[in-house]
Amino acid sequence: MIADLVRDGLPWRKAVAESGGHRAHGQVPARIMVPRVVFLVTAFGLLMFGMLMIYSSSSIVGLTTRSYGHDPTYFLVRQAGFAIGGIVLAVVLACVDYHAWKGRLLTGAWVLMVSLLLVVYTSLAGRDAYGATRWIAIGPFSLQPSELFKAAIILVGARLAELYFCEGSLERGEAFKHAFVGIGIPLILIVWQPDKGTTGVVVLTLLVMCYLAGVSGYRILCIAALFGVAAILYSLKDDYSRQRIFTMIDPFKDEYGTGYQLTQGFYAFGSGGLTGLGLGMSRQKYNYLPMAHNDFIFAIVGEELGLIGAVGMLAAFALLLWSGLKIAQCAPDIAGTLIAAGCTSLIIIQLLLNVGGVIGAFPLTGKPVPFVSYGGSSVISSLMLVGLVSSVSLRSTLPETSYEVRRREMRLSGEEKRMEGEDQPVAQRTREMRPGWSVVEGGRQSASAPLAGYRRLDLGPSASERLRDRRS
Repeated sequence: MIADLVRDGLPWRKAVAESGGHRAHGQVPARIMVPRVVFLVTAFGLLMFGMLMIYSSSSIVGLTTRSYGHDPTYFLVRQAGFAIGGIVLAVVLACVDYHAWKGRLLTGAWVLMVSLLLVVYTSLAGRDAYGATRWIAIGPFSLQPSELFKAAIILVGARLAELYFCEGSLERGEAFKHAFVGIGIPLILIVWQPDKGTTGVVVLTLLVMCYLAGVSGYRILCIAALFGVAAILYSLKDDYSRQRIFTMIDPFKDEYGTGYQLTQGFYAFGSGGLTGLGLGMSRQKYNYLPMAHNDFIFAIVGEELGLIGAVGMLAAFALLLWSGLKIAQCAPDIAGTLIAAGCTSLIIIQLLLNVGGVIGAFPLTGKPVPFVSYGGSSVISSLMLVGLVSSVSLRSTLPETSYEVRRREMRLSGEEKRMEGEDQPVAQRTREMRPGWSVVEGGRQSASAPLAGYRRLDLGPSASERLRDRRS
């Protein structure tokens, strides 16, 4: 498993780091620099693409609504402010060594997140929306603590996996106890909101991290099956969640009622065709498709940019997945591997839940598309995950291959000796340049052999002797 490979490779990686390792691209190995650049550029590109689509999908709503000041850029300006704050947090997280998230610092982050989750249940800041209590209202702004909790739960999970699988300092009973306190209690608070979408995203991400840490695939599948059954039973107990399942099965049964949003999303995809109606030319954004700039922004992408644009956006996320997993592969320890892989997996899992809900392949969960959908808490949370992955990449090193070692040591024959003593006799310099060679005198000089008597190199008794290591 990856845990064994990482654990066995730690002394080897440490020695390489102390000796300098392979250097390229400004003292950074190319195998580390390329995934890092691809990951950051892709994340920033998706963020800018999201800004463009948020403006396109929300401009009519902002222009025609009094509470938004009849401003077509209302949502764009707010999203830009949230994005700037998220970028600042991402830079801070990238500059902080991810190894520092242990002990008191991690405990403090956990206490802060749990405190915010508890505040949601109070009448002071909690605000109901769409049958759930998930937000903390602070003046004109609102904060969703469950979104910010994602980064903390990945750090907690990586730390527990490091203690149990790598260091072996936790027994199985102690590991379960710490997992219940560090992960179980916050998840219970999230489920009670209820926020089943965030719960599903977090649980699936933790299963991916457990698999990478060394848990067998059979156990992962069993746990996933149990979680799936529990999620279905929990969803069937209340009318709101049960109706979402029935709507997914047949959205046209109540086309102008419970299935209205989903069917309007279908119409958006259908009118987009292969190449789309053109950027900014959506018809569904004229108050036909609810939450077009948030949960259903993927439908607007399909309408304006067509199948090509929708697949292109998914391809960008696939590139983000590749680069994130490469960063995890290059991490110097199991904690870095799990943090990078966990953050990347969480982004992709949330994307798949949103896309699956919009195309009717999965019940709607209300989870936005990372980087692209409108939402302050969502974009801040996504950028925080980018910061954690960057922190892992900035502390990663890779060893040199044997080919790279030989290439780095290549130089002209006898270059150093010529620089040290150019005035030495030819025979002495040649003897020092090639250990094991000797300069001998030639035979007699004659008309038939004019070069006889000149000095020549003795390369050894035979060709096989020259090719074979004498010590072996």
